Amino acid sequence: MLRDAQARIADALRLGPDALPRSLFSGDEHRVMLAMAAHANTISHGRLVALEDSFPATRRALGDAVFNQLSRAYIDAGMGLDGALNDIGDAFPDWLGAQGQGATLVTIARFDCAFLAAHHTHDADAITLADLPEDADALLALRLMHHPAASAHDATPPLLDAIQQPNCSDSAAILITRPDVAVRLSSLSQPAYDAWCALATPVTFAILCANLGMKHDDHAIIPAIIDLVRAGALQQGE
Repeated sequence: MLRDAQARIADALRLGPDALPRSLFSGDEHRVMLAMAAHANTISHGRLVALEDSFPATRRALGDAVFNQLSRAYIDAGMGLDGALNDIGDAFPDWLGAQGQGATLVTIARFDCAFLAAHHTHDADAITLADLPEDADALLALRLMHHPAASAHDATPPLLDAIQQPNCSDSAAILITRPDVAVRLSSLSQPAYDAWCALATPVTFAILCANLGMKHDDHAIIPAIIDLVRAGALQQGE
């Protein structure tokens, strides 16, 4: 009964007062509409706050006033209303692009989405340096893959400014990881970023080294892989 009543109220908030069954409330229609209006304002405010919390870099890049205007338009357009507050901004990057905000801002918004997703991704054991086999044959046969919470993003100047990482201007990419409790940001060199890209599908350590050897000197290969392991970006492949 409670779930049905909540669904009907949600329909009324989305579709308007005509969708509200009068049998749900006692009292006259005026008082019911006042209560619904207060409830709608509370929910709307909560959604706007959720968007602000989900997109700090995007808000920084746009400025508070423009971000607030766009986020209100996003909510008023009925976007993100059918899921949990954590998911309210899933469509926000593409929606911003459809509003003509440009590829740079969309990229920043997608970074924000990836950062939030890292918080909520299921727990998984990241491989550590201690997990790497000492036996050379076993190491070469070890299959590696991306950790489910990890993602890498081109280190463009606008992104670095928006995420407040100005000291990473020499980096090829910014890596988001959550190997344990906290989400981390790490800068990746070009060899490490190439190693990450080569792991789009699970591969053995030997194949990964061979792929990197086509682009980089031998002395850069192992440090690049070690950087990913230290950052908690990898797990053992299936």
